[in-house]
Amino acid sequence: MVMPTPFERMLQQVQELATRDPPGAFAKLDELYGKSLTDLDVRHLGALAAHVGGAVLGRWDQAIAFVERCLEHDALEQGEESERSLHRALAVLHSCAGDEDRATDHIAAGVRDETDHARVAIMCAQTLVARRKYKRARQFLQQAAELCPAIHPEQDVVQQIAAIATNIARHAEAQLHVSRDLLLAAGNAASAACARLPDWRARHKAMYQQARSYLLAGRTTQALAIVQHLMALEQEKGAGAVEQFFTANLACRAQIQRGQLKVAARAYGACQQLAGQVEDPVDVERVTAAMDKLTADLERDKAERDRIQEAGT
Repeated sequence: MVMPTPFERMLQQVQELATRDPPGAFAKLDELYGKSLTDLDVRHLGALAAHVGGAVLGRWDQAIAFVERCLEHDALEQGEESERSLHRALAVLHSCAGDEDRATDHIAAGVRDETDHARVAIMCAQTLVARRKYKRARQFLQQAAELCPAIHPEQDVVQQIAAIATNIARHAEAQLHVSRDLLLAAGNAASAACARLPDWRARHKAMYQQARSYLLAGRTTQALAIVQHLMALEQEKGAGAVEQFFTANLACRAQIQRGQLKVAARAYGACQQLAGQVEDPVDVERVTAAMDKLTADLERDKAERDRIQEAGT
């Protein structure tokens, strides 16, 4: 039986401490540095520092400084995999901290091929999700996905990407459920309150938001039911082109979601016609922006459908 070294024992202790007391674990790294004796020790230490200091605590400068110190460790074998691993960790930290120039320098020192590029991309995504920077994480997930076809299936990074991406998807799914329920509850509350108001335009606005909430939550049937109520209210009150435009916009999006592309095309045509009838400059700006976004979303939906169809043939 091989006994763990003092470094290995303490490394495990610090890793366990990091789950309940991240600042305390980060404070232990200096002591752990003093016990590191081998090239592999230094690699593991740098990885732990990057994870706890960056992903968990967001102390970018401190984490970077510690990993840079690891690069100067006497036990580190120059030009070998552990040194490249530390450079990749620094590339991740600098990328997540927003310093792309420094990240590029470390990518040049630590990345040899698509496999290494993918490893950096997925670690950036994981770190940014941990720091709740979801928009930036998405671009790194896309980058990792684009690199996958160039990676040999037996490379361990393939499993790493699959595992991290699955965990991120589960995290996003949980967030989505919470946000969806909050969105629907807020839309219902606004609609219930505005239903008591004498101003029909206020009621129209609240119903529109409620229908939009249902649409964003994927509840197309409920959204279309409110669209019918909106159209009836517009007819009763003699609504202008602006109110009718936004209702037609909702109808178009709902029909796209249902896959009823011919019906959606007719609703899109109604949007174009109504947009041309708007005269007030402020309303023109709002309607033009909404029309441009609807057009872009339609084009994106068509491109995605074409891509899926091509993949299935």
